[in-house]
Amino acid sequence: MIVALLLSLQIAAPVAGAPVRSATLLVQGVSGETRIPTEQPGGAPGVRADLLAAALGGTVRSLPHGHFLVAIAGAEIDVTPLVPFARAGATLVPLAAAPSLADGRLILPMQVVTEVLPRLAIGVIYDPGRVEIRTFAAMARARPPAPTPVSRLPRATRRDNAPPSRGGRDGAQHRLVVVDAGHGGPDNGMSGPIGGVRTLNEKDITLAVARLVDTELRSRGLEVVLTRNSDTLIALGDRGRIANQRHGDLFLSIHVNAANLGWHEPGAARGFETYFLAEAKTEDARRVEQMENEAVRFETGANAPRGDPLSFIINDMAQNEHLRESNDLAATIQDEIGRVHPGPSRGVKQANFAVLRTSFMPAVLIEIGFGTNAEEAAFLESRSNQQRLATAIADATERYLAGYQRRVGTTP
Repeated sequence: MIVALLLSLQIAAPVAGAPVRSATLLVQGVSGETRIPTEQPGGAPGVRADLLAAALGGTVRSLPHGHFLVAIAGAEIDVTPLVPFARAGATLVPLAAAPSLADGRLILPMQVVTEVLPRLAIGVIYDPGRVEIRTFAAMARARPPAPTPVSRLPRATRRDNAPPSRGGRDGAQHRLVVVDAGHGGPDNGMSGPIGGVRTLNEKDITLAVARLVDTELRSRGLEVVLTRNSDTLIALGDRGRIANQRHGDLFLSIHVNAANLGWHEPGAARGFETYFLAEAKTEDARRVEQMENEAVRFETGANAPRGDPLSFIINDMAQNEHLRESNDLAATIQDEIGRVHPGPSRGVKQANFAVLRTSFMPAVLIEIGFGTNAEEAAFLESRSNQQRLATAIADATERYLAGYQRRVGTTP
């Protein structure tokens, strides 16, 4: 079945002597902005591997038996002219068009730019609207020394319809953070506490905290998009797509936890935890995954997440580049919330959350406490405590971005 799938994705090799149409690819790389001409032999668009690698700080090396090794941003991709596959370590990636040679120079199909590099390289993003490939590192180094009006920002840091930045601290300037308030509309999420009057609805708490996080981040010069700013239902899959369409740099989804009623003394469960997208490793992580993913039952539109195995595999591969950064972001959030939360830290965990599957950037889901616990429910319903949580999340976001800039700033 896998072989049939790979063969079905092949397209005939480029025809020698076919006409070449001219276009350009914008690269925001290690030395600033570069425009690379694209070549389209036989109608299949491609770019010169040596020019692309040079712009992104990588290399192209000829290997025995006609192979080439393209090394960019931590990814090493082995390709062979006229063979419609790329190999990265043990991963074999089918290509819709084969690499080719022109005057002895390797031409990579545009799929390597649009899909393979963003999937495998570290901090590489492709923007189809601008026909642009850029690195998070290049964006960090492009930060001007003083706040600049949005009309004068470099292209890599401008965002359509985004407000001007007020100037950030610790290198967090000109970033866009997408803040997602879990549940909404007919989907109340969890309700609590157990054993008392059910005064807490998850959708209300998450929206209140998300709005406060929005205010906090904007006050620090970051740009923010809320997936919802009212009591409305947003499909799980659409939340990540909103982040992608707005070219978000980080995705934060805020939720309230609930105890399993089958536990011994479920009302006593307390604490906070932060998740990133990966296969759940514990029974408790699978419980939270199932609970949060059940929101799909409220969705009736075409964008409701599907159980298509191939779609999951493709999304999982696209998310791989962000796993390490998502893990770091989750750890930073856990640390900051621990400074203000009365409950125990339940740690950084991983699970296959539908809301994170379609957000192709560092993304986390934050469970800010157990609404089923009477004391934590009272804590979460307090406006002052909501502000403390929002400040902690904003502190963590700013700290993570500053740390990321320091890391990439010392990387060749």
